[in-house]
Amino acid sequence: MLTQEPTPEMIREWQKLYNENRSALTPNRRSGFEVDAYFRAQYAFTETQDAAFAEVITANITEESYHAAKLPKGASPDVRTYQVGDVLVGIDLASGYFQVECEDIRRAELIYDDLFVFRGLDATDIENYFLAAQYITLRRSKGGTPC
Repeated sequence: MLTQEPTPEMIREWQKLYNENRSALTPNRRSGFEVDAYFRAQYAFTETQDAAFAEVITANITEESYHAAKLPKGASPDVRTYQVGDVLVGIDLASGYFQVECEDIRRAELIYDDLFVFRGLDATDIENYFLAAQYITLRRSKGGTPC
């Protein structure tokens, strides 16, 4: 999860990491149902039915072409909302998009990064050097192979 304004040095490092590992990346993105099931198995949560949060997530998906393209043809977002302590988590079953919010960004970051690595990347994501570099970095930090 990017939590600061990127610097030119950060961008160069992401591009370098991407260029060194691009050929090893293959699409492995999981569905929203799989992300949701993983989240529910890994975390002590409360299902919140938070309509306002679900509406924000739906808008983020439908109003951003990159995320809207992840929806299956003819599908609409189907968002589930949860709370883990003071962290809000929303997962769209249709697209696999998720959002994690908390006043303490460090707590949100832990869940976000875990879900990001679990969800994986599709072919479009792999062409985005930032997403690919974040994925590689997080996989390495969790002791896994970079790709």
